[in-house]
Amino acid sequence: MFPTHAPAEQLTLDRIFANPSLSGETPRSLKLSPDGQRVTFLQGRTDEQQRLDLWVYELDTGQTRMLVDSRRLTGGVEQLSDEEKARRERQRTADLRGIAEYAFSADGQRLLFPLAGDLYVYDLGADEDQAVRQIARAEDGFVTDPRFSPQGHYVSFVRDQNLYVVDLEDSAARALTDDGGGLVSWGMAEFVAQEEMDRDTGYWWSPDEAHIAATRVDEASVPLVRRFEIHADRTEVIEQRYPAVGDPNVRIQLAVIALADGQKRWVDLGPETDIYLPRVNWLPGGKALSYQRQSRDQRRLELIRVELDQNLSQRT
Repeated sequence: MFPTHAPAEQLTLDRIFANPSLSGETPRSLKLSPDGQRVTFLQGRTDEQQRLDLWVYELDTGQTRMLVDSRRLTGGVEQLSDEEKARRERQRTADLRGIAEYAFSADGQRLLFPLAGDLYVYDLGADEDQAVRQIARAEDGFVTDPRFSPQGHYVSFVRDQNLYVVDLEDSAARALTDDGGGLVSWGMAEFVAQEEMDRDTGYWWSPDEAHIAATRVDEASVPLVRRFEIHADRTEVIEQRYPAVGDPNVRIQLAVIALADGQKRWVDLGPETDIYLPRVNWLPGGKALSYQRQSRDQRRLELIRVELDQNLSQRT
């Protein structure tokens, strides 16, 4: 008796260029840990290639193993906020499920990852059954743009268009802003910044963890437009604020928020309010902040520095 084989599937042009590739799913987001001990990556499952789990390769042992099974944490059910869906579309990751992003803490001992609106920390030094800790729940509001603070003592994220921080000592979350919602958002990059300027965040930690610089965006003046999303079984009409050529843009402000008490100090962005804010960066030491200001006609780009010990209006 000879073994029987399943008939070969016809190879079509659609299949050649479809996901996953014929050679299988390629690992994504490879990262070398800050301590140089391991390499982590996201890998699709054999039975669901677009669902990503978190894996690790240990350099000292040569062993590869799954760190986090995304299906086990969620039960295979996932929901995302409209903000996160839009963010993934602009990052070209809208078709992914499971763990779509993750980050190391500065010491390389912890990993941070969002999953289905929840937020988790994985402690590489803990026992396996105690390594995963949930620090934010989707039922309290979906989490967007999470990250470790520079020294790893805190985690920050955007929830319901406000900026939050979590102290990892006690997992207590607190809001740094409270007027976000509707047409106002804190710490989120507006449409033009994401789509045209490659800026997908709206907040920045100071190196000493004492402050966070954050944008406040008001879309009230931006026209409301409708667009169509065509699916295999339906067509959806999506309403969104979209500034066409010549239309009003968002009003953008930049604040420096003290982590200790939440006090806000506003950065003077100049007398012209119809501007773009392509980049914001802290200078080493955390005592000064720089930002780029671009004119609406995109013919003038200025690099400006402000000192925290002054009134934030001193520009050089």
